[in-house]
Amino acid sequence: MPVDIVVGGQAGDEGKGKICAYLAAKGKYDYSIRVGGPNAGHTIFFKDKIYTLKTMPGGFVNPRAKMVLGAGTYIIPDWLEKEIKLTGTGDRLIIDPHAVIVEPRHTAAERADGRMMGKIGSVGTGLGAAVRDRVDRKKLQFAKDHPRLKRYVADVPEMLNKALAKGAKMLLEGTQGMKLSNLHGEYPFVTSRDTTASTFMGEAGLGPKYAGEVYAVFKPYVTRVGPGFVAKEMKDKAKLDKYHTAGREVGSVSGRLRRVGEFEMGVALQTVRINSATRLAITHIDMLDGADISRGTRSFTGEAKRFMRTLEKVCAAYPHPKVSLVSYGPGLYDVLELK
Repeated sequence: MPVDIVVGGQAGDEGKGKICAYLAAKGKYDYSIRVGGPNAGHTIFFKDKIYTLKTMPGGFVNPRAKMVLGAGTYIIPDWLEKEIKLTGTGDRLIIDPHAVIVEPRHTAAERADGRMMGKIGSVGTGLGAAVRDRVDRKKLQFAKDHPRLKRYVADVPEMLNKALAKGAKMLLEGTQGMKLSNLHGEYPFVTSRDTTASTFMGEAGLGPKYAGEVYAVFKPYVTRVGPGFVAKEMKDKAKLDKYHTAGREVGSVSGRLRRVGEFEMGVALQTVRINSATRLAITHIDMLDGADISRGTRSFTGEAKRFMRTLEKVCAAYPHPKVSLVSYGPGLYDVLELK
């Protein structure tokens, strides 16, 4: 099927941007689509440069692919314009007219909300306030109304569906992960939206019949920047320092050090079932002892070998996904492809 989807299997921060960029660079995608808000970003190492993005799709690395922001995207225009310049994608960016502008009043309202900034752990971009206004049918500014974004606006559902009818291939990425889903996550410590493949398709203006491979991205451990459950949270400062430095476990939007805990099997199984995941992508395998890549995963010993065996239980859940990608470093092509 022509629309491959990338979802997060944990609390966000799984490395979805790296996986999206890798898939886009290796695959013949015509469109790279993103939905979600600027409260979650991704970091991509590409051609000796580090790209920290909060709105632009990770597929920008593929020069033939058009960049698309669906109706379920929330945009801070100043941030997006910086990313357009950084990635050089202004000539291939298309924005749905109903993508919402996160206005300064939304950011101010969220940051003034002590409960959201404290107990819930919002990063304070204003996404939640903008989503609330949309649900309440209050006056909003959309991409079609914004003077600096109008030139990128087009009817995204019509464009994508016409392209699909002609055989186009598409890569769709959302934000955050299963634990943060407003529908299926660990309420109340969740984001303001659903974070699953079905919702991503709807937010992009696509129907379910076009879904192809669904990549669920996991790390061998769980991280989160805000409050909420983390299984067997790591407290050893020396070990945490390793994750915060070598593992780069620092929020790309918040700048906060991420909390670290063990891999959560229940959440992983839920991710596979709710998203109909067909493939697993594993990142940060290099943080485990024994992740020798000289002969692929067959060379793994110790912690890395045990984790790969743990994944066999995840693959046993319907629809029985296969481990397809294993990332062992920050570089775009630091990835093992498993057949």
